Amino acid sequence: MGELLLCHETIAALPYYIEETGINIYSMEELSYYISGNVYLLDHSFMCESLCTWVEKQMHRVELAQKLRENIRTEGKMSDFVFAILQDTAYCTMKEMQEIVFAVRQMEQKSDFECDKIRADQLMEKEKYLAAIYRYKHLLDEADTKETGEVLRGNIWHNLGTAYARLFLFEEAGRCFEKAYAFNKQKESLRECLMCCRCRHDEDAFAEIAKKYQVEERKQQEIRNEISIACKSEKLEQFESHLEELAQRTGGVQKAKAKKEVMDVIVQWKKEYRRSCKV
Repeated sequence: MGELLLCHETIAALPYYIEETGINIYSMEELSYYISGNVYLLDHSFMCESLCTWVEKQMHRVELAQKLRENIRTEGKMSDFVFAILQDTAYCTMKEMQEIVFAVRQMEQKSDFECDKIRADQLMEKEKYLAAIYRYKHLLDEADTKETGEVLRGNIWHNLGTAYARLFLFEEAGRCFEKAYAFNKQKESLRECLMCCRCRHDEDAFAEIAKKYQVEERKQQEIRNEISIACKSEKLEQFESHLEELAQRTGGVQKAKAKKEVMDVIVQWKKEYRRSCKV
């Protein structure tokens, strides 16, 4: 879950898997913790029979499972479903429960489009970039069939571009930022589009877009300088120096240790990237 959580009650032999965030839940305390930290990600897919079965079979909370099933059967509110879990577990204080339920009720009063936008933004904050990309694309499909304001549509394209950029997919990101600018006319979107050209070392595309949108030479140079400065950041230079130091190790034991350190870094990068790509 990202931090230590002391559980006093039953630990599940089989965890409950939440696809939205790729998390396994092993106890009622963890379930309450998940709810409290992901209020804006909860949707009607959370109210499902598989969760009720897990509560009944793994947590041995028969009465709670029955209450949750009744809520689903009568097409009850998400806020009542969530409150039943929090109240039964008693992991949160009464004040915390009230705040969580209030937040869920606020979501219930919003349109599906507004809720999806909030959930996509939350996935971005939690670095679930691929899942956010699917959400934003779904929002754009909906926007095409609804009378959605151009600024809002442009902002969604901008966020989609940000998600692609976080996955180092700069070509796709650049296209999104350009579409964002076409809708919202925000200089930030155009700037990010040009930044993506620089990140993928495509000077021709940079010059073409700068000319197309009449970007001043001064602004172009600022963007070039910003990327250059980022490449020379103190942390990056320290990392490069450390790699050079490892590369210079030639002795048997030293060489093996250096190779292990490099592999550890690569493995960590892979883990972080794969986590960002989970749907």
